[in-house]
Amino acid sequence: MAPVFHYLAIPARGEATRVALAVAGVDFEDKRMSFEEFGASKFKTCPVYELDGTEYTQSTALLRYAGKLGGTYPEDALEALKVDEIVMILEDVFINIFSTVGMTDEVAQLEKRKALMAGKVKELLEDVARKADANECSAFCVGESLTIADIMLHAVVATCQADFLTGIPTTMVEDICPSLKVVEDAVVEHPKVRAYYYASKA
Repeated sequence: MAPVFHYLAIPARGEATRVALAVAGVDFEDKRMSFEEFGASKFKTCPVYELDGTEYTQSTALLRYAGKLGGTYPEDALEALKVDEIVMILEDVFINIFSTVGMTDEVAQLEKRKALMAGKVKELLEDVARKADANECSAFCVGESLTIADIMLHAVVATCQADFLTGIPTTMVEDICPSLKVVEDAVVEHPKVRAYYYASKA
């Protein structure tokens, strides 16, 4: 039986693992839930990866696992550290943005998102941009080839482009750090990433 990846029908924290699994060539069932379906499900958290009757959780752990399967997580300890550092910075971007989701005051929500984009989120993305710009051997964040750091950046971009977070522009990442568009372009132009998105739209 093929493994099943359970997540919401949005990019967010699940998208990076979806892409990394596809790059690894894993034949998995991509089970996408509405918020209502998730609330009615047996799961207390998501994403959830079902493999051989066992359920695994935690988005970053699942992303590393998928990266190890597909060679997008470095074997070299220092390179892995560089990749992990960027992945966790981008996880902080998600944490900050999603901290506004439960706000019921729409005006306050928009103000907080505006403040984040001018403050903490901007600082985090600029940190990623500095590290990516320092990598002179390719358009990717670390080393010469695609890693889960690049895929995680793509997940942040894809989340903005999904346009479900009112007040956050679809072009937020490139607006704040234009140089990161080079990384995003390299990810979406990667043959295996292109094949994944082409197949999902077919």
